Amino acid sequence: MAVLMSLGGNSASDGFLVAPLDSTYDAELALWTSSGTESVTLQASPNVAGLVFSTTAVSLSTTPTIVQVHATLQSGARGDTTIQVLVGTSVVKSFTVTSIKRPTVNFKGRFEARFATDGATYASNPMYTATLDTVVPPGWTWGLEGEPDFAPGSPVPTNLEMPVGRAIRLNNPLALRTHAAPVVSTVNSITGETSTGSETFTTGDPLIGQPVNFGPNTYFAGNQPSKSGDSPPEEFWAAQNEPLALFEIRLGNGTLYFRGASKVSPPSTLPPTPATMQNQQTRTVDSRPKTPGAASASAEMAEFGLPNLQTFSETRIALLVTEYTGLAAGPAKRNAARRVGHLLPVVSATTKAAVQAANPGAFTVRPGTISVWNAKEDYDGKVDTDLHALPGGSSVVDYLRQFFSFDVHWTPFSFHSDELCGHHKGWLRGDVSMTGNHIGDPHTHTVNGTTYDFQSVGEFTLLRDGARMEIQVRQTPVPTANPATDSHSGLTSCVSVITAVAARVGRHRLALQPAREGKRLELYVDGKPANFSTEGIDLAGSRASAFDANGETGLRVDYDNGTVLLATPAFWGANNVWYIDVHVSKTKADEGIMGFVPKNSWLPRLRNGAAVGPRPANLHDRYVALYKTFADSWRVTDNTSLFVYAPGTSTKTFTDPDWPAEKPPCRLKPEFQIPGVDVHKGMPVAEAEVVCRAVTMKDLNANCVFDVATTGDKIFAEGYLLAQELRLSGTSVEIVGHEPLSRPGRSPVTADEPRPAPGGSIVVTATVSPLAAGRPRPTGSVMFFVDGVPAKRPTELDGQAQARTTLTRLKPGEHKIRAAYSGGGKLDYHSSSSPNLLYTVATEKSGTPESPNRDRPR
Repeated sequence: MAVLMSLGGNSASDGFLVAPLDSTYDAELALWTSSGTESVTLQASPNVAGLVFSTTAVSLSTTPTIVQVHATLQSGARGDTTIQVLVGTSVVKSFTVTSIKRPTVNFKGRFEARFATDGATYASNPMYTATLDTVVPPGWTWGLEGEPDFAPGSPVPTNLEMPVGRAIRLNNPLALRTHAAPVVSTVNSITGETSTGSETFTTGDPLIGQPVNFGPNTYFAGNQPSKSGDSPPEEFWAAQNEPLALFEIRLGNGTLYFRGASKVSPPSTLPPTPATMQNQQTRTVDSRPKTPGAASASAEMAEFGLPNLQTFSETRIALLVTEYTGLAAGPAKRNAARRVGHLLPVVSATTKAAVQAANPGAFTVRPGTISVWNAKEDYDGKVDTDLHALPGGSSVVDYLRQFFSFDVHWTPFSFHSDELCGHHKGWLRGDVSMTGNHIGDPHTHTVNGTTYDFQSVGEFTLLRDGARMEIQVRQTPVPTANPATDSHSGLTSCVSVITAVAARVGRHRLALQPAREGKRLELYVDGKPANFSTEGIDLAGSRASAFDANGETGLRVDYDNGTVLLATPAFWGANNVWYIDVHVSKTKADEGIMGFVPKNSWLPRLRNGAAVGPRPANLHDRYVALYKTFADSWRVTDNTSLFVYAPGTSTKTFTDPDWPAEKPPCRLKPEFQIPGVDVHKGMPVAEAEVVCRAVTMKDLNANCVFDVATTGDKIFAEGYLLAQELRLSGTSVEIVGHEPLSRPGRSPVTADEPRPAPGGSIVVTATVSPLAAGRPRPTGSVMFFVDGVPAKRPTELDGQAQARTTLTRLKPGEHKIRAAYSGGGKLDYHSSSSPNLLYTVATEKSGTPESPNRDRPR
């Protein structure tokens, strides 16, 4: 008799669970025997992911018994946790498990579409008939005799809500042509993150294998050119730039599904005011997936095992010629001849001559198929409205239910007009780009919006993302006569300030802290003092730079995954001490003092992954939970600290586990007393409100009033004014790159393979965005740099706040490419720089250039 097991439908010994964020996510563990009955015990050993079972004592039979299991921690590596089934003390079955964070749903397959772009009116749908045997461009897609109209009616899209009938189909194709592969699209895998890397699973959740579809009206919205007499469309877009209009995505069906659409705000006028130029976006809010243009699909073609255009077309024409010769006269034979005619300009001259010689007069040479067989378009957008989900036993769908916005990426490629089909791949994931800050004395705004005061003294993990990134703070006590009450905790506490910040950036560690003589702040990189300027320091793909903070020098870190850290210092003369405000934006990190607060909890999780739970009813229990259990959980040790210590000092030197006292007054220990600094008496709240009235943002104003009233010092108002300016005017730059098309465009071409240009070549796109969500798109220009050398002239941002350039003749070796935004523009945004995009040009012997990571710089 054998004990059998599956996790999420996966019987192979390599499963996954979703690590906690807003809650924990149960997966179904099925257990049964091959014959007979058995009593078993469940355990996890090793249990790096902190697995919890709904029960551990199970009676088994040949009918599966379901046990719920969830993880409380993220795995450090694939398979670092093992579920064991014991009979007595003997292990009779084992199953390795990985607990992943931020699961991404990957999908792939084939699609069918009818375009009407590149010279064809958007209402065009050229169809062969028994009497019409010539279809002449404009337009490189065409319907065969007897096929249903793929774009019925094709109305002029005078508003963005109007369907045009020219839908993209990922399943259930309409009139699929002979010899074309099936059009089927499914969820093919789930990718998630351990603390040290990413892992992909092709089984292990019921969502895998489910169908993926776009909405019934989703289409490529070129919408140009107009026919004579038509009303103008609300928007019209260049070929290879058209958005996915009326975008919806649907995963699964029946009792297991997720679906949602892209938000588009109502028009400002009724009827909508038409765009006055190509590629002009008319709506203020527009989350539809958009593409910066076509790129080489060589990597995707290799992944799918696709041949080059000539090989594919010669295989297809051979099949069609055989089909043609076996058909009786009629529509099917005429259609086969038409398809052969469209392929003749694309196959080799030898094949063309042989086909025509074997079938004299049978095939009319027609406009050739299209060069986008070698091309792709990368679409990025949001799914943020009309959201619906039903888990149906899927822990991944259960995880997705907590989000109000999702990132979606779609790559269609290798479209061939003989079959009106192409291939595609894409992904969907919850939008975990979050923002938090830890400012003043200190007010913590967690990455998902909970605000509370954290006055402990010592060194703490403020925020971390596994082994990828960690930010630590040092907090120092401040003598005040008027302790204040935090509305979130209800506790009245003495206060502290942030006097040093440290960060792990890849393999490097940075620390902004008082110099060893204590009179000034200094930046340390990997434990050594570093020259620090606005020119910045390259840290592999990431970048650290200085910025002006009201005359002081602030630290900015642009991580290679898009996270931005701002550390803003100020000198508090009355206390003879530096204090630092910390702001982190566009981050996926969710652990630490500023981490994600799960539902039914009043604080972020503890270091061991446990939720703190609801706020205790009495003040004493709250104090113990916040300033003992929670604070001690996130204290750093000498082994984990990122700070730099003078001889004879350690993290213990800066720690007072008794601050703040449960009941004021708080008394400074001798080692924290500053000679000549008296206890601050504070000021009336009404007076502090006057001091802080220029700080107009609600949360910052409340914090400003709190700090000024508590300390009696107006300097804090200056800090909050700067924090407000950084929030409203700060920007970040994302940089991505891809291989250029060897032959751009969609016009008919011959199949001759072009010779590659000498040297490496890459198309680079920079996107500038505000640090604060909801702010208007920046305007202005960016300057591209290759290995620190600027381009000859800046590149203007377009209406999507993007700038694009093609870099050519790059020499073999690794290159650092970045884009610097000049700032200014209509809204006077601050300047910023992207992290580095690392691009390797290989030598002739070592092969083709290494493709850059499109999702983020490496």
